[in-house]
Amino acid sequence: MNFLAHCLLGHPHEALMAGGFIGDFVKGPVPETLPAELQAGVRLHRRVDAVSNRLPGIRTSVGRLDPELRRVAPVLLDILGDHCLATRWNRHGHGDLATFSASAYEAIDGYAAYLPDSGRRFFRRMREVDLFVRYLEPETAVRAMEYVLERLRHAHLAPKLDGLVGGELSALMDDFDGYFPELRSAVDTWKEEAGYG
Repeated sequence: MNFLAHCLLGHPHEALMAGGFIGDFVKGPVPETLPAELQAGVRLHRRVDAVSNRLPGIRTSVGRLDPELRRVAPVLLDILGDHCLATRWNRHGHGDLATFSASAYEAIDGYAAYLPDSGRRFFRRMREVDLFVRYLEPETAVRAMEYVLERLRHAHLAPKLDGLVGGELSALMDDFDGYFPELRSAVDTWKEEAGYG
């Protein structure tokens, strides 16, 4: 899952929402210097990633990708998942997407001091362009996936992304509708056990 999904799964707890974003910028053991509630948010981020990677619906989606894209499938499907979530917000989201996005940015901003410089720069840009709402546009997902392929030195695979927002998109959205509730159920269990129920 990518940033929008992580923030939604942390809702309504601001620290869990913030950790859903900040977790991408925290490597290795969770630093004990972080506030306890933000540590929990980072741990939830990692739990979401671990559970989602094992879901049968994710494996179905991976199988829909061009064989050359499958080696980077997890990160591509994370990005595409935010597009699916934004376009199916009335089914999976909470309230209005624009209102939720604003509250998510506020939650992250409350803990932005714990982001490394690169994370703060990314967050400022994300908020300026309102990335969460822009995920309604397939072009936003494509640009993000192209950026990732370039960063991973697989820019030559970019033309193969066309199918992800073309012929395969409907099937990938159906996959998402199947596996996202499973992921949410796993998160609800984690929250109960961690005292955030």
